[in-house]
Amino acid sequence: MNISWDDHRLFLAIARAGTLTAAAAALSVSQPTVSRRLEAIERKLGARLFQRTRKGYELTEGGAELFETVARVEEELAEADRSVFGRDQSIAGVLRFTSTETFLNGYLGRHVWEFLQENSAVEIPLICTDTTLSLGRSEADLAIRFTEKPPETLVGQRLGKVAYAIYAAAGPTGDRFSCMERARWEWIGMHTESFNRTIFGTFSPSSKPKHRVDSVSAMCGMVRAGLGVSILPCYTADPDPELRRIDPNPLIDSRFDMWVLYHPNARRTRRLRAFAEFVTDRIRSDLDLFEGRRSGLS
Repeated sequence: MNISWDDHRLFLAIARAGTLTAAAAALSVSQPTVSRRLEAIERKLGARLFQRTRKGYELTEGGAELFETVARVEEELAEADRSVFGRDQSIAGVLRFTSTETFLNGYLGRHVWEFLQENSAVEIPLICTDTTLSLGRSEADLAIRFTEKPPETLVGQRLGKVAYAIYAAAGPTGDRFSCMERARWEWIGMHTESFNRTIFGTFSPSSKPKHRVDSVSAMCGMVRAGLGVSILPCYTADPDPELRRIDPNPLIDSRFDMWVLYHPNARRTRRLRAFAEFVTDRIRSDLDLFEGRRSGLS
């Protein structure tokens, strides 16, 4: 039948995501590519793996049986990879690190450069995504995640809280919002409703975005231009001289606690320990920034 492991990975992605679009995003390929490859896989097998419904792609009976087998094999392969990785006592080698694009661009990037200057034998592919990659399936080795309760299958430590605040443009461009009633503010949010539900739903449930973009950096740009106000992480927005808090009080909720996490089988890997300790030290030295307590704010 000539079904490759890449075919099985694509099948698993569709089964887990439930739609071709979400599976394509997880695999970093186009939706037409996923559709074409799925058709080829089903043609090779001579069986339908999914029922196409209004809600998405649901496993057929045969698809569910295949999923159970392939997912088990995937876990066994990942366990073998982790076992080998966990015995690696060399500082040299690859360490796959993942976190959100906002965190990597807004804070950690310069520190990764600093670490690599001191440890040139380490190679760190940075996976910038708001999608939660699976450390259990070896999609990454180390993660910084923002959550109230990390998965019980991972180990690590809580680094601190991450505060948010409501920001407008600094100077006259943003001053007009201070003179308005809050009900008249024009809010800037994301195209992704899950993001809006998480951030606005937590800190300002009655506020609905009027303008929508596809990244936090774009939200910051819209606020700088005076097109509205938004709820932004303090560690990104407070150092920006073109942004200012409308309300000086930071917004804090435990669901945005910051954790460094890795799989228990990888904890003895030398380069993982070195990078985890380095990142932990840098973040804890800047906790006043992350928790919205850094002085000098307007």
